[in-house]
Amino acid sequence: MEKLKCYIPFILILLSSFYVNINLVNSWFHFDYQDDLYKWEIVNFDGDLSLLPEEDAHYWNHHSFRFNEDVQWGVSFSEEVKIQLATSWGDSGHIATGMWWSRGFKRERKIPINNIQVRVEFDVIVNRFYYEEPDEWLRVALACAVQRSDNNVIYTELDILDSPNTQKHITGNIMVGGDVIYQGGDVVEYKIDEIPLKTWRHYTLEITKYIDNAWKIREGDMLESIYIVIETDNNPVEVELRIDNLWISISPVQVT
Repeated sequence: MEKLKCYIPFILILLSSFYVNINLVNSWFHFDYQDDLYKWEIVNFDGDLSLLPEEDAHYWNHHSFRFNEDVQWGVSFSEEVKIQLATSWGDSGHIATGMWWSRGFKRERKIPINNIQVRVEFDVIVNRFYYEEPDEWLRVALACAVQRSDNNVIYTELDILDSPNTQKHITGNIMVGGDVIYQGGDVVEYKIDEIPLKTWRHYTLEITKYIDNAWKIREGDMLESIYIVIETDNNPVEVELRIDNLWISISPVQVT
């Protein structure tokens, strides 16, 4: 009995800590928060798809690029964002959805990223990831666009799932233990994960670290957009995934 009494305060402390931590994690998805060093401000609308589907579609700006009208693709909105893509031989391009400055950003303007941090959080599940070999190119990534002071736009992309051939590109270094899928022109693509199919996964990414590593952030750089992209080239593919809780936060102020 005496031993039990000794353990009761310790058990209560553990339960209290668990309750606080759970509530803190939940609050990250909806409110501004701070960690040990920085105060974070959420800068986008509707990351949790809490509005009507037509309103979600407005904020989660979606599009396709280079695909002809025969390609089957779609982005739909309910409790999560659902993205589907099916292509045939010769089809090349991408589909994307996420936050653009003109719609998804609260202040409706591009965000200067010199001397601040940008953090991106999201949940994703990939239910279908089919491709026909050989020489396929299929990837799922979080991508961001930054406009420079000379008006050129640079792209930094973080791959969470890639087909085998995608990881063998001559400009990358995956095959020798590196983390670069592709680099050339205005794009650098990093590999950060190989998400298992049919499993929800949460990501918290300090996106400015990757941008700086790829391009060296400089004065005048402005964040234009952050989005999820599915990209394929030539070979038939079928992809279906869902996204939720896409929150973009910045930390312009260090907590003292």
